[in-house]
Amino acid sequence: MQFVKRLWKRHVRERPDEYQAYVSLPTSDDDPSFGEVHDCIERLEHVFEGRLDVYARVRRLAVVSDPVSADRFDADAFEAALESLEDCYETRSLARVEKWRPSDDGVVKSYVVVPVKPLFPRDRTADEPRVESVVE
Repeated sequence: MQFVKRLWKRHVRERPDEYQAYVSLPTSDDDPSFGEVHDCIERLEHVFEGRLDVYARVRRLAVVSDPVSADRFDADAFEAALESLEDCYETRSLARVEKWRPSDDGVVKSYVVVPVKPLFPRDRTADEPRVESVVE
């Protein structure tokens, strides 16, 4: 019961004990260059004090951080790193999920961030000819 009380207090006050992130970086041909992606990873590495692991996956890189204590986590720098990540992936927008979960030392707030392609591309013009089906 003690843990549930602490979890509730931390969640209501929005003050977790630690922060953690998982960021997926697509690497297809129309995505940014490796140098730009490397700069985004360096910004995240600064936020998480170098506690990052980078994994090569099929068609993407996965960046996973170790938990960082709340007093050492810079939320503004994290938001700035995510903004630069969104600028890096011009044709995509960032999908973010925040999760609260228990850990050995308290409560961890985890971020899952993935650049996703929009369902309808932004560069469509209204002047394009459209094919309409004819109902008979």
